[in-house]
Amino acid sequence: MTASLPPPLPLSSRLAIPRAFLALALVGALLGSTTPSPLYGLYQSLWGFPSVVLSALYAVYAFGVLLSLAALGRLSDRLPDRRLILLPALAVVGLGALLFGFADDLQALFLGRLLAGLGTGALTGSANAALMDFDNLDRQRRAPSLASIAFTGGAALGPVLSSAALYLDFWPRSLPFLLIAALALLAGLGLVFGDWPQPAKTPAADRPAARQPLAQAMASRWPAFAMVCTVLVLGWMVGSLFIALGTTMLASLLPAGALAAAGLIVAAFQIAAGVTQFLCRRMPAGRAIHVGCALLAASWAGCTASLAYGQAWGFCLFTLGSGVGYGAAFVGAMGRLAVIAPAEHRGALSSLFYVAGYLGSALSILGIGALVDAIGLLPAMQGLVVCVGLAAAAILWRGRF
Repeated sequence: MTASLPPPLPLSSRLAIPRAFLALALVGALLGSTTPSPLYGLYQSLWGFPSVVLSALYAVYAFGVLLSLAALGRLSDRLPDRRLILLPALAVVGLGALLFGFADDLQALFLGRLLAGLGTGALTGSANAALMDFDNLDRQRRAPSLASIAFTGGAALGPVLSSAALYLDFWPRSLPFLLIAALALLAGLGLVFGDWPQPAKTPAADRPAARQPLAQAMASRWPAFAMVCTVLVLGWMVGSLFIALGTTMLASLLPAGALAAAGLIVAAFQIAAGVTQFLCRRMPAGRAIHVGCALLAASWAGCTASLAYGQAWGFCLFTLGSGVGYGAAFVGAMGRLAVIAPAEHRGALSSLFYVAGYLGSALSILGIGALVDAIGLLPAMQGLVVCVGLAAAAILWRGRF
């Protein structure tokens, strides 16, 4: 008698492992974006730098993301295996985390943040394109929700780790970044040794159309893509302000010495966003975008009013509202991008999408940091209420999704 071979696993089951390690890679990268947030106040008190330098620490991360997205955005579409981008990117993420975690001066902090941004930028576009490839293979629509949850889960867990280490006084400047480096290593090993199905080959008869230039393939879709990028810029502008300055804002409303507790406000924002993305994953993209943008504008106005009247509870409540608005807008934008992007240009368009988000967040946080130093925290936030409100109104009025 001969032993029969076990039946092959269904394609969706085979894709579960690479999807999981891609999500883990995104979580590790996004941990690096928010983990320093509760520690910025500690560094500021230790080394005495102004708010514009604090915001520049976030901005240099965003510019690092921009540089790698601009340089590598189309490369992953041309390589035979997207892991040729993903694995070096994970190595850079880990190196940036280690450098930041063991920094002993401001220059090392900036270099660590720049490396973290470079690695994250190289990773995000390629990882999202790989998730879209897998969706195309098994005819599922999991890329938008999986990428959104991985993004928000990583961003939410980061400040929890650093706040806990700060509260316990257990290597607060090093331990969280050691964990990021370990996650990057684990994700890299999983991508190397796990089963990695290749995207389906394009039939020869279809290749001339598949190779058409990006501008030609997107000729009728650029307005929709521009509107989706505008939604992302609005959401990330508000989100980046919470990441860079949320701890400072809440700490001004709490008793002295509550820095670790104030740091959790960033996690609360991200958790609210993550839960919303999960709940809204089946909502039509246009509705999610409209609801999210309206809630972002209203909640940011509430946060500013709470800051003006010294209401910590109100600030926390409206922070959750901002997270809900951000989550709905982001998952709607991701869902619409998956429809807009031609298969042969997924990597390039994913990268352009994130270029818009990071550029908008970097420029806005630099401007707000300079305004805080020039006119104070509250007047700067009041000016931003007007900007966010006008941007949300323009999207609601002109947006076609």
